Amino acid sequence: MPSIASTFRTIAALSCLAVFVLQTTTAQDSKSSCDCTGLHAGLTLARIGKNGGSIEQSVTLSFLLLNDSASDLDTAEGSWKIVINGKELADSNFIFGNGPGPSGGYGRLSSGANFNFSCALPISKYFPEPGDYKISWKGKYFQSPSAALRIPPVN
Repeated sequence: MPSIASTFRTIAALSCLAVFVLQTTTAQDSKSSCDCTGLHAGLTLARIGKNGGSIEQSVTLSFLLLNDSASDLDTAEGSWKIVINGKELADSNFIFGNGPGPSGGYGRLSSGANFNFSCALPISKYFPEPGDYKISWKGKYFQSPSAALRIPPVN
């Protein structure tokens, strides 16, 4: 029989996952006239600080792409872009092609399946100035909601 602490951790983890999935499934392209089935994208951010000076400060972007339609869908992975403050990154294709991905590639996403992966962007290169940043992820057939990032001034 599981302990109360173990049961509580499981419930907390499932609750967090449900909130994340609900947030990502409401991210529809406002231009779309479909019945709200298809590809849905989510994006979360985490700042990674220096670890005893050995790791460069970076922002980890975690991506989720979900297919809630009844058929396999083309993800148009060549169209994927990271957008920071309204400007598409020129090197998005390098970022998406430089790391582990789902088996079978990113090309098609089966009905009911999802892609879940992440990448790290060095703060010095992509967020060089202190301030607020809005980051999103888009492709030909989807657009994530924007995630907010604040880079504080160096004291």
